[in-house]
Amino acid sequence: MDELKLLSDDVFEQIKDFDLYYHLSEEQKSLIDQLIPNEELKERYQYYGLCKECKQPNTGCSNYCQSCNSKRFQQNFKNWTSGNHEVDKLIQKTQLNAEYPYKIMEWIEYDKFKDVEYLAKGGFGTVFKAIWKDGFINKWDYENDQWEREAETKVALKSLHNSQDITTQFLKEIEAHNSSCSSVGWIVRCFGITKDPKTENFMMIMELKEGSLRQHLNNNFISMDWVQKFCNLYGIVSGLKGIHNSGLIHRDFHSGNILSDLIGTYITDLGLCQPANVKSSQNTQNSNKKIYGVLPYVAPEVLRGKEYTQASDIYGFGIIAYEICTGFPPYYDIAHDEFLAMKICHGLRPKSNYKIPQLILDIINQ
Repeated sequence: MDELKLLSDDVFEQIKDFDLYYHLSEEQKSLIDQLIPNEELKERYQYYGLCKECKQPNTGCSNYCQSCNSKRFQQNFKNWTSGNHEVDKLIQKTQLNAEYPYKIMEWIEYDKFKDVEYLAKGGFGTVFKAIWKDGFINKWDYENDQWEREAETKVALKSLHNSQDITTQFLKEIEAHNSSCSSVGWIVRCFGITKDPKTENFMMIMELKEGSLRQHLNNNFISMDWVQKFCNLYGIVSGLKGIHNSGLIHRDFHSGNILSDLIGTYITDLGLCQPANVKSSQNTQNSNKKIYGVLPYVAPEVLRGKEYTQASDIYGFGIIAYEICTGFPPYYDIAHDEFLAMKICHGLRPKSNYKIPQLILDIINQ
């Protein structure tokens, strides 16, 4: 766990009776500036206030204090296990390092879910929907000395085929979700891990969204105005920024891997994510030279055999932007084959008769 910066006892005594920062007088705010010169510490105090227990600035919303809550989690480590050392280690790491509730992951026994129903099947696994009876952690309840939970929560349970023996790929996807997500959202949240007692397969516990962006456009494009389109684009680019700021590349960025609901759009399926500084020469299996993804969204330099980069993800975003602006899948009237791949390498980009704002058009055409 990273060492948090702390207020001195003297500073605490001078500000302990202050109201929320936004309600302070100018004189009180000026005193805060003098007493807390460290910007990170001051920002935590301004946004989140002081912890009721350790009297230090909270690290996240809902009065979340990383220092105090990590101790609570650590004391509870002896009371649960997934039966797999690597899974336990990953969950414990996220609990110790969580700066706000959105980063918390848990091991949840399968009997804590009800109404489990098959949802879909893909190349890597099967997805079910279910209701998590207890729901996820919101904050620490000081009065009752326990975690306050959301109560019943609809979730998706994503099972990888033959994951009885946990795979690096499975753990990598979970870590990518956790490191990229923020309290703002835009990336589908992973609440933790469970295990199907019948198949013995491990399962990711994910936020349940209504459907893919492609399905959303099919059903609602005619009624969407430019405000809604820009909101969708904002959600996607914010999620992608979170991935890139975590030093990762998505590598499979297309509208099928973006989920949508009435509120916004959310990036999912981070199974092919990898650090941006990993090159194929460093990868013993040379898997980086394989071309992943859906052809219309794959950047031309990748089709030519070059490395996936964060710029490759941004190219994919440009194609998705075209899709949101026009309602059409890219190259919907052209066969998706090697001839299309060659045309993309020679500069072909989706065309449209729709009047698209120039800023978005520039991204599409780059």
